[in-house]
Amino acid sequence: MSTRACSRVYNGATLEQWFGNVMHEWEAHFDAEALKQGQQLYRDGKITGIELGQNDAIINCAFERKNTCYAVLEWGSDGPEIRASIEDKRLGEAVAAAGLYEIEELIADEIDPLPFVPKAKEKPKLEENSRTPLPVKKNRGGGANKESNDYEGLAEKASARQLSPRLEGLETGLRLDAFWVDLEGGETQAFSQEKGASNSYERELLVRLTVMAKEVGFVYRRKQKDFMLSDPEKIPAFLNSGIPRWRKRFGVIKMNAEAERMSLGAQSIEVKGRVEAVQGARFKVDWRMQLGENWLSPEATARLAKAGRGTHIVKGLGLVRLAPAQTEALADWEVGMGSGDKTWPFYMVFSLFGERGASLDLAGTMKNWRTDLLEGGAAKILDVELPQFLRDYQAHGVQWLANLQRRGCHGLLADEMGLGKTLQVLTLLRHHAIPGKHNLIVCPASVVPVWENEAARWYPELKTSILRSGNEFTEQESEGAVAEEKHLWIASYTQLRRHKQLLNTIEFGYAVLDEAQQIKNPEAKVTHACCSIQAQCRLALTGTPLENRMLDLWTIFRFLMPGLLGTRSKFEVACQNNNLEARGEFEERLRTQIKPFIIRRLKDAVGKDLPPKVEMDLICPITDLQRSTYQTLLNEGAESLGGDLKAAMQSQAMHFFTLLTRLRQACCDPGLVPGVDAEILQSGKIQTLLVHLEDALNGNGSRKVVIFSQFVQLLKRLKPVIKDAFPKVALLELTGHTKDRQKPVASFQESNTPAVILVSLRAGGTGITLHAADYVFLLDPWWNPAVESQAVDRIHRIGQNRRVFVYRMITQGTVEARIQQLKAEKRELFENTLGGIQSASDLKEHFIDLQDLARLLPEATVAKASKDD
Repeated sequence: MSTRACSRVYNGATLEQWFGNVMHEWEAHFDAEALKQGQQLYRDGKITGIELGQNDAIINCAFERKNTCYAVLEWGSDGPEIRASIEDKRLGEAVAAAGLYEIEELIADEIDPLPFVPKAKEKPKLEENSRTPLPVKKNRGGGANKESNDYEGLAEKASARQLSPRLEGLETGLRLDAFWVDLEGGETQAFSQEKGASNSYERELLVRLTVMAKEVGFVYRRKQKDFMLSDPEKIPAFLNSGIPRWRKRFGVIKMNAEAERMSLGAQSIEVKGRVEAVQGARFKVDWRMQLGENWLSPEATARLAKAGRGTHIVKGLGLVRLAPAQTEALADWEVGMGSGDKTWPFYMVFSLFGERGASLDLAGTMKNWRTDLLEGGAAKILDVELPQFLRDYQAHGVQWLANLQRRGCHGLLADEMGLGKTLQVLTLLRHHAIPGKHNLIVCPASVVPVWENEAARWYPELKTSILRSGNEFTEQESEGAVAEEKHLWIASYTQLRRHKQLLNTIEFGYAVLDEAQQIKNPEAKVTHACCSIQAQCRLALTGTPLENRMLDLWTIFRFLMPGLLGTRSKFEVACQNNNLEARGEFEERLRTQIKPFIIRRLKDAVGKDLPPKVEMDLICPITDLQRSTYQTLLNEGAESLGGDLKAAMQSQAMHFFTLLTRLRQACCDPGLVPGVDAEILQSGKIQTLLVHLEDALNGNGSRKVVIFSQFVQLLKRLKPVIKDAFPKVALLELTGHTKDRQKPVASFQESNTPAVILVSLRAGGTGITLHAADYVFLLDPWWNPAVESQAVDRIHRIGQNRRVFVYRMITQGTVEARIQQLKAEKRELFENTLGGIQSASDLKEHFIDLQDLARLLPEATVAKASKDD
């Protein structure tokens, strides 16, 4: 509190009058905001003067040197009326409230122990049994919180009665009452409306008790004639530090048993839920709270759950505390919200956020269910004989998925690309069918023919239908006898979005999202359509569950098992936590929670019959034209974006991304940069590519090469160059403009002579098989290693019988080298399902400024290394 001096103008009569005014709860006359502001003005010492009249008071306030105001308090029968010199009515009320606190301090410091007697009248004689009053040592300027060492002896001599404060613990708070106790043990309530003090010393004691009670938060209740401290957060501090001071002032402070329990402080409780299975693969939870060996009543549990975090009063137990994590858990489980009959799907016992702060007690059916799910329950459903053409890991995958389905759960098949996820799902649908239900596959439009062809190849008895206008779910259902023959519906994401209104009319057996990263944007219409699908078992397939950010994983699980990973807002906050320890704890918990519902196998572990894959970074020289083009772009970008990369990403993100694209184009082919007229052979990367193509295509046998790039224009410029250099080699192309994707793929796969296929990453990264190739060139390595891996795994997949060589072409000393080095450092994190560099927007976390990211270096910064997979 400020020590600024406050001038005080008053006399004995006005002090007595205002003592009567503020003796009772004057704060009730002010609204909460004005009172709060007034308290702050008082603490900050902004009240510079008070002048007390018989029925009014003038309060002066100084906000700043030249900014002053005053408020006039007129006290009537209904309380204070306020006028102020400023237009802001609430601020004027705040000044008045601050003045009343100042008046309270004045009364506590200065009130005379003897009642005021006008000079014109003779002082009343003391009664025979009255004791001669002695002078009281005043603590002027010390405030009501200062101890008077003389006071105790004086009080003892001045009165035949002793003031006995009483504290009573109630469910609503701590109640303060006080009694006068005479020499014979008789008691009189001290706060009664009748005269509670028989002389000045008793009156002084009441003043002191009133002020000290208000200091710690007690509020006077006029009707009950007592004080109440209702804030449980303030009770422990008062009982621990305030009571000793009260005992020094008033002697013994009596407390009932409930108050004694409160004096022990706030005790932590445990929140426990007993899980009981109910019909339909669902469960309910009987929530209880425990303190030591004592269980709280259901009523107390519901009350605390509704009240939330903090300190609370429980009859018979005293003060208890709910931690924030416990409150969040109870909110997630909707405890105390009028949902006592709420049931949950079985999988929610693994809830990511629901278990924090609360423990679940599983017994009977639920305990056995969880054990079977976690400890090899799939082995119990091997009664179904699976086809011999399945590899062992594929058969295990089918049984794992079937185990999830039988136990009311849903799963993510995240096998590395090329291990046959399509075949595993088709086998599941054929050999572990859900009776009487259609099944649904949702996939990119380019992959629809793949599912149709694979179903016809492996399980021709499956009746497939393609969702389109004129061929819809409801039409098949209305065909009577035909409806008995259940279909495998195959829908593109686009068609599903267009037919979203039909999803409320049908429940599928299995609903499968292929390339499930397509729903990574939780706001997209296609995501909403997919989450509207009703199915007994939902499955997601993707080799890259984390394509851009952690939220991708949350969105996939929102489709699979809504609620398992909590709300989107909580998930995002946990992902973005700057506290590394807290974020690490969250990520570890996330792995534990999703582990029962994800199966991921890598080709290294299960594809023993696959030939090895050799990956290497091919460092390409930079030509003079490339160098000058690159440097010009970088200089212009630095001038417009400035030096701070994070600031540029926030204020000029599109400009930054455009600059990155232009720099990468200069690394590949300066002729791609607008305004630069250059032949494609003026690129050091293309020169290097032609040299390696000659080695690859002139070898023995029908060598086949796949060339990937995200720049379609680069592939168009490259096509005539390759055709001219290798006229006898079959040259094919697959981009977003290719109408029949299967035609160039089939020609490439079936060719008996050397062949080259130019593929755009967007068009050829998914849904095709090119395992006839043995060379892969990535002309412009992708920012996201997951997308890059998708492309490579079009070649290195089941069915491949040759060693595959993968070349990532990196222009020496450029931004490409910087990114490739960073990707190498972060690659391991991806397999832990925890990210790494996943998009260009992540670059700001790893580079300080634009020059740090993209400046030209004299030598390559990417290590020349190879890796046999």
